[in-house]
Amino acid sequence: MDDRISWFPIAERSSLSPETRALFEQLEEKLGFVPNVFTAFAWREQRFNKWRAHFEDLMQPSPGLGKAEREMISVVVSMQNQCLYCLTAHGFALRALLKDPVKGARITLDYRRAGLSEKQTAMLDFAVKLTLDPVTCTEEDVDDLRGLGFSEEDVWDIAEVTAMFNFTNRLASAAGIMPNREYHGMAR
Repeated sequence: MDDRISWFPIAERSSLSPETRALFEQLEEKLGFVPNVFTAFAWREQRFNKWRAHFEDLMQPSPGLGKAEREMISVVVSMQNQCLYCLTAHGFALRALLKDPVKGARITLDYRRAGLSEKQTAMLDFAVKLTLDPVTCTEEDVDDLRGLGFSEEDVWDIAEVTAMFNFTNRLASAAGIMPNREYHGMAR
């Protein structure tokens, strides 16, 4: 059974640029499929390319904020927004990065009871606050993160990854994007 990917048009692959077609082929080779978010966003190809470039840049690890921490932010923000696509896709990514499907699922569903460090919990508390009630964010919140050992760049990245997932969650939800079925069984 094929799920409808989006409530919006899906571009014919042949209509996409050679670069986007090559990307899709690489993804099929690596994952065995093209993530539906890419397929769904590509009908507005110029915007898709800008979104993807920013997204990929944000998800690159830094000395103070690794890939796993960035994925933790992604699932925690997506849980607050109840974004089916991102919870499914990034839940897989977190499970794979942690090499611990139970811990990955616990972080996704309730990070406060997942056995995280004080530093990780504070990072995710800030992401939730920025997601649910951004007007209440204060310099003290930033200072608290600095006090736990996050650099200026790390705190900025926490905020920017949070913002990216709020944006992506809202766009994926507004478009009715369904997660690829393959994600559900991966890294379990």
